[in-house]
Amino acid sequence: MKIKKIVSFFLAAMMTAGCVTAAHAQSTSAQLYNVYGDGMLFEQNKEAVFAGTAKADSAIAAELYSADGSLAASGEAVTRADGTFEVSFDAPSGSYEEYTVVLKENSAEFARLSGVVFGELWLSSGQSNMQYPLAQSRTGREMFANRQKLSRWLRVLLVPAYPGNTTAPEFTYADPQLNIEGAQWVNGEDFVVYNMSAVAYFFAVDLMAELDMPVGILNASLGGSSITSWLSREAIDGDAGVKNDFVSSDSYIEQTEWKGKEQNVYGDMTANYNHKIEALGNFRPSGMIWYQGESDIAWSSGRYARAFDLMQRSYSEHFGFENGLMPIIYTQLASYIYSDNTFMIADRNMDFTEMQKARPESRAMVTIYDVPLTYIPEAGAIHPECKEEIGQRMAFAAGGLVYGSGESCTAATVKNTEIRDGAVFVSFENVGDGLVADGGELYGFAVCGADGIYVQAEAEIVSADTVKIHSEYVAEPKSASYAYCLSNMRSNLYSSADGAPALPVSQFITDKSIGTHYWFNRQWTDCGDELTWHVMSGDEYIKFYESWTAENAELSYADGEMNVKSSESGFSISPLMTYKDGTLTKSLHDIDTDYGDYGKMSFYVRNNGSADVTLDKIKLCKNSAVWYAPAVEGTKDVEAVIPADGEWHRITVDLNRLYLFGNEGGAAYPGKKLDNVKNISFEFSSQGESSISLDNIRFAPSSEKTGVRFDSDINLADNLFEKISAIFVSIIGMIISVFG
Repeated sequence: MKIKKIVSFFLAAMMTAGCVTAAHAQSTSAQLYNVYGDGMLFEQNKEAVFAGTAKADSAIAAELYSADGSLAASGEAVTRADGTFEVSFDAPSGSYEEYTVVLKENSAEFARLSGVVFGELWLSSGQSNMQYPLAQSRTGREMFANRQKLSRWLRVLLVPAYPGNTTAPEFTYADPQLNIEGAQWVNGEDFVVYNMSAVAYFFAVDLMAELDMPVGILNASLGGSSITSWLSREAIDGDAGVKNDFVSSDSYIEQTEWKGKEQNVYGDMTANYNHKIEALGNFRPSGMIWYQGESDIAWSSGRYARAFDLMQRSYSEHFGFENGLMPIIYTQLASYIYSDNTFMIADRNMDFTEMQKARPESRAMVTIYDVPLTYIPEAGAIHPECKEEIGQRMAFAAGGLVYGSGESCTAATVKNTEIRDGAVFVSFENVGDGLVADGGELYGFAVCGADGIYVQAEAEIVSADTVKIHSEYVAEPKSASYAYCLSNMRSNLYSSADGAPALPVSQFITDKSIGTHYWFNRQWTDCGDELTWHVMSGDEYIKFYESWTAENAELSYADGEMNVKSSESGFSISPLMTYKDGTLTKSLHDIDTDYGDYGKMSFYVRNNGSADVTLDKIKLCKNSAVWYAPAVEGTKDVEAVIPADGEWHRITVDLNRLYLFGNEGGAAYPGKKLDNVKNISFEFSSQGESSISLDNIRFAPSSEKTGVRFDSDINLADNLFEKISAIFVSIIGMIISVFG
């Protein structure tokens, strides 16, 4: 993905420019690695490990001094024959006290670290949406512009995107590195801290407030990187399933072949592990936050799950988790079109749900399908600027998973499904204080019968952990779905905590074996939103669009309905289904243009004026030249009168009785003609000023299998052409009936 590599290099340049080594003047030959420095943070109540190089067999000592100068802890070790050492002492509890650490070789001081604190330490890793810097986030941009100082108790190890790079960003190490060139510890008052991950920053801020102690971040990510690059060779070789995945996909690299191939730090196995993770192994973080998967979205669910599982197991060992797995908090991916398969992102996010359920004691997943997808041009649409919500949700998850602040720590997932009384009842686990709708009415649900054709469904919360999903058009439902489409920002079912929405519920399909036509979130059908965000293939077209357009009329929205006013004798309204690409008109990429599986369309309309309004026809346009008008249900007429009584009226049209060019005097065609609809236009007429309201446009699956109907009625013909057509069609119909 070239765009991600370009953005990654741009972000990396910012980080590298601000990173300098924190080395101290040395009085002996001994040296600490660059991952140590003034103002650093160690995990509380675990061992604080220091590593570096010195003469073989040297006595190395580490001494911790409190602010008053008293010795608080110490440890001793001996340098190995290869000149490396690790020395440690037991870390105190987290607090706002700053300590000094003195390192000695054979009693001679060689390093002194000041301002060292103890608190909660987390590893932050992934690709570009984790690397995305605070300075470019929606919230952090203004803070950065104002040179706002952050908390001095925030401590961050900034790991350069390309440590040790002397030639090009693609430079990689074949072997794990014990040191990281350019690594630098900073606190929140250092302006370079704005290069840190925005997600990690907001995560840390919430943790500091909740735990009342300093929080540190090991900030190590790379945009465009595959999970393969974050695994060690030892781990890969020790897992037959993962190694086979590498070999079968031609991505396994023998160590002897490393220099003989074109290097790729983004995708080469072990590349980022060798650059960044190996050298962090002496830290003892509480866990890891992870935002990655865009580069691997085309992988099978099993392959990614195996790699993720191996990463967790191997990192647990690497970071000293002796009695369990290292906690990992990860996020689903934001909406973006990665291929022609617009359900790819939803499928991967549902895979992420299953990964969490496989190890619920050590994994938490947050959902982000509801977040704003606005972006800045420099970063591109694959990098939404809303990182605050993600970091906050990860901190909430950490509270439950690691710190015991609540029973709920991950997005609610399906626990049980029951079909009865014409509805699908779905119960969830991890609902916190109970399910809530973020807003009044629930959105994002669909249901299907045995035919697998999903239609928009109504949903209601019937108990703290259960939702009822149903549609009047599906009498015997077989499966239900939630937020299963590319654009699903309106989906609004949440778990709750302390009376407020906490995490959006995970996307789901209750029975994936049933599904021939999934429901796209046609936001326009609810008639309640002026604007709709569309996810497109080209960044320049990803933006908010008008949900509806009008000709000879003005539109307004209130109380969840659309109001249409006109002073003309004829006017029309249309949901937006196309966009302009230069001189070409194209269909929006994230909408479904196939209406061929639906048999009915209904909607509610209210006449607010003093004169009757006539629905002349609904035009379903195949292109600019060919269109069909459906008959009003139970008739052979495309027209319907909306009386001026101020009451809601339901109009249903038959999508299996379509008249070409609205020619009611001709043949009626089946709904399969609507396999590729480019535009829908509701056309009205009135004798005076008009004011109508529309709401709840709904589609029903087709219950008929029929061909062309030769049942034209000459009495419906409006002009000479239609009369001739009616006679001709009637003759054809009689011939077919006689000769079978």
